[in-house]
Amino acid sequence: MERCRSVKLRLGLKKLQFKVKDVHFHGHILSAKGLKPDPDKVRAILDMPNPSDAKGVQRLIGFANYLAKFMPHLSAVCEPLRRLLDKDTPWHWLPKHEAAVQEMKSLASSMPVLRYYDVTKPVTIQSDSSQRGLGCCLMQEGQPVAFASRALTPTEQNYAQIEKECLSIVFSCQRFHHYLYGRELVTAETDHKPLIAIFSKPLLNAPKRLQSMLLTLQNYSLKVIYKPGPEMYISDTLSRATAQCTGRGTAYQRQAICSLQQEQQDVQQINQADYLNVTDHRLAQIRQHTDKDEHLQSLKSMALAGWPYLKEETPFTVREYWTFRDEISVQNGVLFRGQKVIIPKSLRPEMLTRIHSSHVGGDACYRQARETLYWPNMQAEIKDFVSNCTTCNEYAHEQQKETMMSHELPTRAWQIVSMDLFSHRQKDYLLIVDHYSDFWEIELLPDLSAETVIKRCKAQFARQGQPDKVITDNGPQFTAQFKRFASEWEFDHVTSSPRHPKANGKAESAVKIAKNLLSRAARDSNDPWKAILQWRNTPTENMDSSPAQRLLSRRLKTAIPVANKLLEPCVMVGVTDKLRHRKQLAKCFYDRTARDLPELEVGETIRMKPLPGDHTGLWRLGTCLQRVAPRSYLVDVGGSLYRRNRVDLRVAEQTNQNTPYTHLDELDHSPDLRVRGAELRHEPTEGEASTPPSSPARGPNPTPVRAHTYSRVGRLCKPPDRLTL
Repeated sequence: MERCRSVKLRLGLKKLQFKVKDVHFHGHILSAKGLKPDPDKVRAILDMPNPSDAKGVQRLIGFANYLAKFMPHLSAVCEPLRRLLDKDTPWHWLPKHEAAVQEMKSLASSMPVLRYYDVTKPVTIQSDSSQRGLGCCLMQEGQPVAFASRALTPTEQNYAQIEKECLSIVFSCQRFHHYLYGRELVTAETDHKPLIAIFSKPLLNAPKRLQSMLLTLQNYSLKVIYKPGPEMYISDTLSRATAQCTGRGTAYQRQAICSLQQEQQDVQQINQADYLNVTDHRLAQIRQHTDKDEHLQSLKSMALAGWPYLKEETPFTVREYWTFRDEISVQNGVLFRGQKVIIPKSLRPEMLTRIHSSHVGGDACYRQARETLYWPNMQAEIKDFVSNCTTCNEYAHEQQKETMMSHELPTRAWQIVSMDLFSHRQKDYLLIVDHYSDFWEIELLPDLSAETVIKRCKAQFARQGQPDKVITDNGPQFTAQFKRFASEWEFDHVTSSPRHPKANGKAESAVKIAKNLLSRAARDSNDPWKAILQWRNTPTENMDSSPAQRLLSRRLKTAIPVANKLLEPCVMVGVTDKLRHRKQLAKCFYDRTARDLPELEVGETIRMKPLPGDHTGLWRLGTCLQRVAPRSYLVDVGGSLYRRNRVDLRVAEQTNQNTPYTHLDELDHSPDLRVRGAELRHEPTEGEASTPPSSPARGPNPTPVRAHTYSRVGRLCKPPDRLTL
């Protein structure tokens, strides 16, 4: 009364009910305990006669719907009556209809009391779905505030279970919009555990239909939690007791109902195939193969009926879909994972061919396919398909570099040396470099014969001493004649893999330095030997000594003034440890972008990198015959024997026809094999085994077959065409 007096509100005595225990208002009774129906309305239902036609059924259900929020079981009871309202259904009043009317009257006589809504207390909505309907309940402090339920349309009944569960949350939020809109937090309870994950994932990961529902729920601040089904007895009962909304209602109610119906139609009309760039014929083909796939049919049944609570209870055939079960949906007989089509097993070979039609790499094919297609282990199958593509293997790129394998560490000067030939300004040179001191000697060659090279080597060895090991490439100067020289002077001759200069990296690095010094001296018209002298006397970085000090144990006198004390002999100590640290540091940086390739098996089919003169760029097929050294193999390609490093050999694709394998012991009787003699000598590629293995047995006079021969520069050598009369 004080409130009415403060706002100057006048009350009529005839309409005023003051200090009463309950108030009748619009068919309801408002009491201290809560809200309950008016007994007069209940009496009207109890006294209502059985309907005699469809109009009478509509009146009965519409009148009962006015009290539907008090009767959670109403929709299940009304289900037989609603079937009388179906189109083209003849009128037949059966005992089950009579039982439904009596059950409806029994519910009306035992309706619960609803709690008053309190804006200051937290709100919880329970929602659930069944095969035929949706049910929800608005609760505060565990007591019901309002009930709602509705039947599913024939289209909605075909939804996947996760879509039905999400639809029940949408229905509850829209039905109780005036209670939920604007609240900071609304707790939504569901008994479908996969639905929790879909709310925590990005929106694009959800199927199109779920995306539309999730966008609708953006108007509310929802916190979806899982609650076991037996504990959600209210919403579970309502979902199985749905009722269609008939009756006139207020203008706001009619507008809200029309809006909800329009949204339901929009969701039903969502077709996942409309968002795919696929023809109707292809979609029908996928649907047809899906119907024949037993595993996908089991997955389809699981998605429609709902997943079990434990992974162990899932059939083994669909257990691999468990981790993303919340993303699987079914539409028009086609299975989707989010926005991706799940391809049946019978169509996967064709899809792999289409994915790799442009012959791009395996990773690129997977990036293209993963946006629209899915099947278990798809990435591995795509990479395996690409690796077995003949065209891609023929035009393959160079392989990944392998980790560094260094030569053995020398303990004294001139113990291990490397040598190489190079040309500069139309002059040929021989360079010999010491692995211990990095000191290199350079010799001008009048010609490139083996005799000249051996003569220069003898001069250097007579000056510096005989080395223990000499490492060279496979040039024609280092053939049988050089082997005899190595045997006479008692040192090991080790050659590197053909077409693999990294194996003789020490000599290649020294050649690079020598060319640089010669070019700069020629540019300034200076004496190149003075430039070489300055380099030999310059201390090496992180070594604290020059190459001359490490080899000769003294500094060299140059044009730069120097004290006599510094020119006295002094043996350098700790060189081996510094070399070891230097190699370890180089290996650490080099191996960051390197990986080891798997070893080849004897008899395995391989592809060899194209020769420099082969402009086709094709990796040719061959067979691995022998493992010559670590990372070095003897292979048979096109009837010729080659020795190649592992990076120049690629494992060939799997084919139905096996390449015939010829054992090394059979080479004596195989005239079709032409041995490339200059390419079969031993080498260590950055630390390959230094002991040369036994050479394959060769016949005394093998009959060679004409094969392609290439010069040192890679030019194809052809025999002359002679005129024969």
